[in-house]
This record gives sequence, C-alpha cells and structure tokens, in this order.
Amino acid sequence: MRKFNLLEIIGIMTVIVVVIIIIIFLAPFLLLWSVTHEAEDRFGEIMEEHPNMVGFGGQVTKIVDGDTLWIGQEKVRLSLVNTPEHGEPGFQEAKDFALTVCPVGSNAELVVDLLQPKDKYGRSLGLVYCNDMLLNELLLTNGYAEISTYFCDKSEFGTEDWARAYGC
Repeated sequence: MRKFNLLEIIGIMTVIVVVIIIIIFLAPFLLLWSVTHEAEDRFGEIMEEHPNMVGFGGQVTKIVDGDTLWIGQEKVRLSLVNTPEHGEPGFQEAKDFALTVCPVGSNAELVVDLLQPKDKYGRSLGLVYCNDMLLNELLLTNGYAEISTYFCDKSEFGTEDWARAYGC
C-alpha cells in the first residue's frame, strides 16, 4: 500500500474542498433553473387545457389575504371566491391556507378572466394555480371562502364544475 506524503494529502484535500465549494455554489442555480422550467411546463399544460385563455406565470411574492396575492409585480384577485377581510372571523385561517397552497417564493400561474380581466381596484382577476392545484376551488372546498354569486354571470369561469358546485 502506497503512503502519501503531507504535500500530496494537502493537494488532494484542496481539490476535494474546491469541488465541494463549486457544488454548493452551483446547486441553488441548478435547482432554480429546474423549478422555473417545471413551472413553465405546467403553465403550458394549463394553457393547453384552456386554449382560448390568456395568462402568465411567476413567483408568489406576497399573500395579502385568502383571495388576493401578488404574482411577481402583479396584484391578483381570485375570480368567483370571497374570503373574510382583515378583522373578520376566519381572515387569518383563509390567509394561512392560501400561504400553504401558494407559499411565498413558489411558482404560480394566473389564467386571466377574459370577461373581467381587472376589478375596480385594478387587480388582475382569474384562476390561480399553485403546485398543480386551483387555489380558487380549494378555498371553497376547504371552507375558507364563499362563492361570489354576483359575479357568476360576469365571469367566464361561472360555468366551471367547481363554481357551479358552490352556487354559480
């Protein structure tokens, strides 16, 4: 068995440390690239499911309440659902649920409601998908929101099965 001298051991250890540093430095970039491309692929699938719809994807930057969030620099209001406002019972639970489905930093896709693309406050309106889950529907099915029946005939999503199941 060959014996290594001190300089050889230091050289081998240096190479190992450099390789580990490179891996640690590159890993976040490779992970980000992978997650971004995965979200872009899912967004493409969603748009294929709804060929006449318009939308965009991006990173969730803030959850305002159960039915309002920021995707990138765009403030988004979920179509057809209404969650409690700040100070009302259930507000924090609805917000926390939205954070669970669409954590800050995760990727989200918005399918814009073409019959009402913006609300009176200038927020984009539509369906929000996070991790292949429709946040609008999940808020209803888990009891954190009510259907906004006033908008059922004003939204292109009013005839979707999930919306009709809750009163549209």
